Amino acid sequence: MRRRHPLLLLAAVAGVAASHGEAAAPVAVDDLQSSQHWVQVSEPPPSQAGGDDDPQVAPQDVLLEVSADTEAPYVQARVRYRVRVLARVPLRNATLSAPQADGALLRRVGGDRRFDVEANGGRYRVSERVYVVVAERAGPLTITGPTLSAAVPVRALQGAAADALIERRAVIHRSAPDLMLDVRPPPAAAASPWLPAESVSISEHWQPEPEQARAGEPLERRIVIEAAGVGTNAIPPPEMPAVPGLRVYPQPMDHRRQEIGDDLSLTTTLTQTIVPTLPGVLTLPEVSVPWWSLGMDAAREARLPARDLVVAEGLGPPAVETAGVEAGERWRQRFRERAAADLWGPPGLVLGLLLGGLATLALWLRGRRRRSAAAEAGPAGTQASDMSAAAWVRRFRRACDKDDPVAARAALTGWAGVQRGHGDSRRGLSAALHARGAGEAVLALVRELDASVYGRRSAAAGPWRGRALMRALLPLMARSRDTDTNAAAPELPPLFPAHLPPRQDRRA
Repeated sequence: MRRRHPLLLLAAVAGVAASHGEAAAPVAVDDLQSSQHWVQVSEPPPSQAGGDDDPQVAPQDVLLEVSADTEAPYVQARVRYRVRVLARVPLRNATLSAPQADGALLRRVGGDRRFDVEANGGRYRVSERVYVVVAERAGPLTITGPTLSAAVPVRALQGAAADALIERRAVIHRSAPDLMLDVRPPPAAAASPWLPAESVSISEHWQPEPEQARAGEPLERRIVIEAAGVGTNAIPPPEMPAVPGLRVYPQPMDHRRQEIGDDLSLTTTLTQTIVPTLPGVLTLPEVSVPWWSLGMDAAREARLPARDLVVAEGLGPPAVETAGVEAGERWRQRFRERAAADLWGPPGLVLGLLLGGLATLALWLRGRRRRSAAAEAGPAGTQASDMSAAAWVRRFRRACDKDDPVAARAALTGWAGVQRGHGDSRRGLSAALHARGAGEAVLALVRELDASVYGRRSAAAGPWRGRALMRALLPLMARSRDTDTNAAAPELPPLFPAHLPPRQDRRA
């Protein structure tokens, strides 16, 4: 019967499972229209003393082999560890555990590879799996082999075709042998930092082309380092000394790891922004990456040769040359630019208001001091009007003793004002002195004082001396009427007198 009903198929499975004394296992049925329909029923292995494998499966039917590229690898160098499963019988539900190693990193690379080989007088189907092992320290390293768990159709062990609808299976567990490696430290001839690899290459890319370089215009330089067969996750950055006439702004390095077949490769990209600051021929130094060849077991070096960069005149103003700009200087420059950009922001506005308030306060204090000095010097103020003629005479004497023309003139003006306040109808200092009997010689001394105060005195006359004026004016000023300005004024007659004259009668 070419097509079976699903219910009859499940009943047959249940009957086979019941004949082995266990519940029915999960059943996987492919499309019924296909040419083969596999129904998988696990059969418990017969009881064995001290064995996990079904005795129906011979040891030569399924083999496990392990191998490494070398038994004495270098520390931090990648080693390819291969696991091969050789089977001359069909395997069902096969699982292979991962190997284990203390003090090393293991990573599976690539996919499983399948091929056939002739061995032990028979033909084996081989499944190969590759791992990358990177030792973290020197010394002995033990890699514990993986374990294979699988089921073998019994019909295949009996020589029949293993394509029956319902098949019995024998379960096996096979473990691969452990592998011992002797990890070596880096050789003495190796460079530092230590970079073991199969191959390393270096190249550069420019945008725009370096032939179009101009002073003040940036160029982008990308240095690409490619390493194959490496176990590290990053390539150390190469040394790049500073070049006078160039500002170099490096960006963070980009590391990209990928699998190529059954090996690992690492690509590191270093991007730089280069700004020429001076026109002329600038030489970029050589860039080298030292590494250790695992195939040749010798020190090698990947080099990017030095090149001359021809820089033309820039279209804008020439940039200021600062050779070897340090990172700290760049941060300070960036801070200054940001502070200048924020000058008119909220902090700048607050600072401007504060400076404006301080300037206003300073101007107010200056005006106040000027008003106080003017009040002390002139007679119009309250303090001047309260002083007596004797006080002005004393102030005039002190000013003449100090040869101070400004103070002496102010004292004379105040004294004349007191005389006007006492009822003198004449105005001005000259009128007050004329009233006291001053002659032309005294008035000439007063005019000399005015010339010294108002800048009309010639430089040849020398500084003003007040002793002659003091001897001429003190006798005249002593004749003035010095009355107390604060004396009580005569009492006004009463508005309504107490005794009124008798009223006359108009009718009389």
